[in-house]
Amino acid sequence: MTESTESAAPAGIATPAESADPAEPADAVGSAAAPGVEHTYAADELFFSTTDARGRIRRANAIFMRLSGYPRGALVGRAHSAVRHEAMPAGLFRSIWEDLEQGRAASAYITNRSADGGFYRVFATIVPSGDGYLSVRTLPMLTRRRDEIEAAYGRVRAVERASADCGSTRREAAAAGHSALLAELDALGFRDAVAFTRQALPAEVAALVAAGVDIPERPDAEGPVAVILDQMNRIESLTSGQVALLDECARIVALLGRRAAEIDDLSARLGRLRTSLRDAVGDAARAGADDGAGQNSGAGRAGGTGQSDGAGWAGGTDRASGAEEVRERYERVDALVLECVEELRPLAGQVGELRSDADSLRFAIALLRLLNLAAGFFALQILEGEDELEANDAVGSLKELAAALDEGASSLSERVELFEARSELVGVGLDDVAAALAATHAPLLDLLAAVEAGATGAADAAVEAGGASAADEAVTADAVRAARALVGDGFPEARDLADTAGAVRDLGVPDVSADLGAHLQRVRAALAELA
Repeated sequence: MTESTESAAPAGIATPAESADPAEPADAVGSAAAPGVEHTYAADELFFSTTDARGRIRRANAIFMRLSGYPRGALVGRAHSAVRHEAMPAGLFRSIWEDLEQGRAASAYITNRSADGGFYRVFATIVPSGDGYLSVRTLPMLTRRRDEIEAAYGRVRAVERASADCGSTRREAAAAGHSALLAELDALGFRDAVAFTRQALPAEVAALVAAGVDIPERPDAEGPVAVILDQMNRIESLTSGQVALLDECARIVALLGRRAAEIDDLSARLGRLRTSLRDAVGDAARAGADDGAGQNSGAGRAGGTGQSDGAGWAGGTDRASGAEEVRERYERVDALVLECVEELRPLAGQVGELRSDADSLRFAIALLRLLNLAAGFFALQILEGEDELEANDAVGSLKELAAALDEGASSLSERVELFEARSELVGVGLDDVAAALAATHAPLLDLLAAVEAGATGAADAAVEAGGASAADEAVTADAVRAARALVGDGFPEARDLADTAGAVRDLGVPDVSADLGAHLQRVRAALAELA
């Protein structure tokens, strides 16, 4: 389903502290406008604010001030709940707060209230930053998803109001809203708020990039801010190849998800095959167990007897020899199948972990790109006079953005190393299982042919001796058919697993940490000049 990208309204953010004690919106300040008017902005108008640990605003750029309708600096020191819109459920901010306390980034579609009674909508991404938080807002590009989430918010707010009407405290109503929100996210295909962030942020960043949002170059500009802008452009170029990997990472994530399910199914299938083989060989052994003298030449259900050349278990020494041959063949084949099962058992978990690593890597790339865009556009706004260097501690804002970028670069490097190590481990495992499955097919067919031949020969001998083993032969035939159905024409999963191993290895993610570190060092030097 293709997401619509029509223009959405402005963005804002609400920090976590308000989930526990949501404040009422502040009195209207700024230009008069019709109540409920949605304020809009362009896709390249990224904006941000920073707060302390309690959610009090420390810094913000001019775009945030414009959309919120407050004079420059009027929000500094105030709780971020001053811009909270009544449509936003307290359970959402509780969820955001929980993620941030765990050191995780959190993303959400948020509607904020403007000072004039209007509103603006954003896709907000909040990350821990020093002793507080940094929130970057962008225009929601995937408006269909945004609308689905907003409809869910409406249902969550109804739950919170009903809870409050029953006498619940604010905290209790927020807890009820949080539970309702998780249920809504699950219904939309997100197992929890973390999964939503992991999926929504890369999708929104990819849509921004596809819409042509990038940092303009200003080669003639001079001074420390110009240096910062230039370094952000260089970081953007450096990471553009990794951004291009977002879709490929998503494909690998989906592919690994399918393979994990197939591995589980294959493990169960091989388990049933072992049982069918044991039954087929055991039934055939019982069918030929009586050589007319009451001697037991079979190994019972756990072993097996037979003859691979089609001569059957005719009796005497020949029968004993054939029985031993088939028993040994069965043990070898069973060992091969068991080997496949044992190799598959840890592989399923490793594939699941690699899938998570790919998802995590995709998220880290998107977050780094978002932070770089925010820092680059802020530097550009200062250069072009849209934001004042001296106002609202712009240098402090640049320092926080640079610090968040540095943290994002370190996180990306760690995730690249983990992904590469795990992908090699999984690739080897997938190849080994594929080879083991391929090597098992022919011996399986030979064993089943030997069991059929032995059972038929034993039945014929019993009839000649006056016995009645037709029923036993039928039982054996049923067991063999069951085994053949499980073997089929081979194991097509083997090729799929081998192909997946190749795809995993081909997803080369360059480690650009050293170059990123060099660019960020130049940014810090320029910031030192400004300070």
